[in-house]
Amino acid sequence: MKDLVAAWCSGLCIVHCLLTPALLLAGIAGVAPWLEQDWLHLSLLVPVVLLLIWSLPASRKCHGRNSPLLLAIPGLFLLVVGWFMPEELEVWCSVAGALLLMLGHLLNRQYLKQQQLLSHC
Repeated sequence: MKDLVAAWCSGLCIVHCLLTPALLLAGIAGVAPWLEQDWLHLSLLVPVVLLLIWSLPASRKCHGRNSPLLLAIPGLFLLVVGWFMPEELEVWCSVAGALLLMLGHLLNRQYLKQQQLLSHC
């Protein structure tokens, strides 16, 4: 369940990153500044970080595979780095990072399912 919630949180990051420029292009500028607030970025990033820490290392001990972490850690790095990038690069870094995180969590869930460890980890 943790990995599904984490994948949804990463998906929300993607929607947020793509929605903000789309609203600006559509001329709905009144909403876009609200979507660019630091508190909103933090409210999306904090659950992503906490779910990564809570889920992936413990699951690695259960299924013994590194690949979910090898996807998620660079994904998290891209999300954090994207926050400090110019706007043109921020979207690309953040979307790529969120996709990597999402893939890491979904792969982790698949590994746990394969070994029927879903309820134990």
